[in-house]
Amino acid sequence: MNKKGSKKSNVKRRASPSAESITELKRTIDAQARELTQAAEQQKATSEILRMIARSPTDLQPVLEAIAESAAKLCDAADAVVWRVDGDVFRLASHFGSIPTRVGPGQGHILTRDMPSSRAILDRQTIHVHDLAAAEADFPEAKTAGIAMGIRTTLVAPLLRDGKAIGSVHIRRREVRPFSDKQIKLLETFADQAVIALENVRLFQGLTEALEQQTATSEILR
Repeated sequence: MNKKGSKKSNVKRRASPSAESITELKRTIDAQARELTQAAEQQKATSEILRMIARSPTDLQPVLEAIAESAAKLCDAADAVVWRVDGDVFRLASHFGSIPTRVGPGQGHILTRDMPSSRAILDRQTIHVHDLAAAEADFPEAKTAGIAMGIRTTLVAPLLRDGKAIGSVHIRRREVRPFSDKQIKLLETFADQAVIALENVRLFQGLTEALEQQTATSEILR
């Protein structure tokens, strides 16, 4: 009699995951969870600002204060400043955070290329300075305007309306820690929302003045 050989199984035993791979998987899951949480917080903040604009299109100050607070918190900055252009001066419109400002509300500085907050307005583009102390030669006024207060990393997004800069949003850190691409895009989004708020007020004021002129003309004719 021929004996049939026993068949060998082709099934391979699955290797157990190592402690290192489990740890790495946990890190990945935690990172993704943080990203989702941050995205939800950002969407909530930007939506709330738009609702504020819609509810009170002429009440500008609460909107600018909300933009400063959201920019500082969601971009992980020590503080945030919103500036408005007034002729050849840019004035402080709102501020949130722990770093002091050299001027009070409504006060300002002459527009110059010697400060990041001002150059972003003049160049109509976002300015990101990784280390203000290392860039002192490019921004001479930063020695007394920023470095003296312990500011090291700064990011400024201009408020652009029809290609013209009407202000800026400025966030700062006390340590050398550049902002991420996502944080840069988020700050530019807040800058766009500030423009919407400012434009609403401008249009409303223009409409009010036109109505007042029409009323005065009608009264004279009567």
